[in-house]
Amino acid sequence: MKIQVRIGRGPDNPGTIIGTINRKPYAEAIGNFNPLLCTYHYRKYLIGSTLGDLSDPFRRNGEYLKHLYITL
Repeated sequence: MKIQVRIGRGPDNPGTIIGTINRKPYAEAIGNFNPLLCTYHYRKYLIGSTLGDLSDPFRRNGEYLKHLYITL
């Protein structure tokens, strides 16, 4: 799955794209929060989508998967 790598300041400002990586995202249970993560240069990063919040299953659809990014 293609994931954009960005340099920015957070979810409200994902920043500028510096590259695209191919990774298989995985979910990790943290209490009742189940975020999508991927590794980049041996570190874990939280995956976001430019279309909205990935943690809301009622609004999420397949289009969200085309707009994934991580912020360094």
